Amino acid sequence: MTLPTSRLTIVMPAYNAAKYISEAVDSLLKQTFQNFQLWIIDDGSIDGTRTVIEGINDPRVSKIYHNENRGRVAVVNEVVVKIQTEFFTITDADDASHPVRLEKQIALLDEDKELIMCGTSYSAIDEHGYVIRHMNLQTNYQFIREAILKRPQFHGPTTVMRKRVIEVFPEFYRTYFKDNMADSDLASRIVDQFKAVNLSERLYYYRILETSLSRKGYTIRFANLDNLIASLSKQRRTEGADDLMNNNSEKVDQRLKEMSQRYEVNLSLIYQQAATYHLYWKMDSEAWKNIVKAFMLKPFYIKNFALLIFILVMIGRNSILKMGKPHYKTFFKTPDLN
Repeated sequence: MTLPTSRLTIVMPAYNAAKYISEAVDSLLKQTFQNFQLWIIDDGSIDGTRTVIEGINDPRVSKIYHNENRGRVAVVNEVVVKIQTEFFTITDADDASHPVRLEKQIALLDEDKELIMCGTSYSAIDEHGYVIRHMNLQTNYQFIREAILKRPQFHGPTTVMRKRVIEVFPEFYRTYFKDNMADSDLASRIVDQFKAVNLSERLYYYRILETSLSRKGYTIRFANLDNLIASLSKQRRTEGADDLMNNNSEKVDQRLKEMSQRYEVNLSLIYQQAATYHLYWKMDSEAWKNIVKAFMLKPFYIKNFALLIFILVMIGRNSILKMGKPHYKTFFKTPDLN
């Protein structure tokens, strides 16, 4: 599976990504850094993804097919232990990378031997590739180390890691986060022990699909995972290990339950948060559905009414501004990535 000259392994799990996977793969095969191998894993797709993968002809590409869907966490955990290259990255099959992304990340990792992981800032794009918003992530490790105790500081698919990460964390992605936030949990564990930073340049294009995000749903559990991951990090830093490492998942469940108590008092709160979350990512129809649910639950709650009006105004604004958004490929020829 390993090519002798490869320095980097790119792992790309794919599930029902037929519409975008050619674009994602093409953005990698055309990187200025060419010393890599790409493992594409079809995780039981039923939409023609396998047919698209079979049509990719490049000596650096290895293809793995599963007959049933096992999920990203299980698929990645199975293959990362086979990685033999110096560096690796886990990327998504519906996103895209700037042509110089890998070159810049590998250069920084070569320059700073203490650096274990390097991410990048990124741009969120819609299903057609038009930019929704720019996400500028922090570059200073000391800042990141403190800030990650409050909220995530890395976008998982942008990160390139040293192989040592796999050796230090035998359970690469923890199955407790198999549905959401496995990347954030991994990044938190890495930052607790090692130096990790982001490049300031936006070198990755993260595709927002209403079908994928709304299918996952915005649940009470999802709303509290950032806080849970931060609390586990604090526990590791004070006690040396967290409850999951000590096989005390019941205690972790209890933390999530305590974090969820406020929704029992006001159930409309979860729909408020879902509405603002979807609005942030320009998923206007999902934002509207959720704020209507919040309003119907508590129509005389002033915050629900105010948020309903705000979202209505923002949806109108988004529809007007939508036409002026650039396509992400226009940045491929732009020297200034900031």
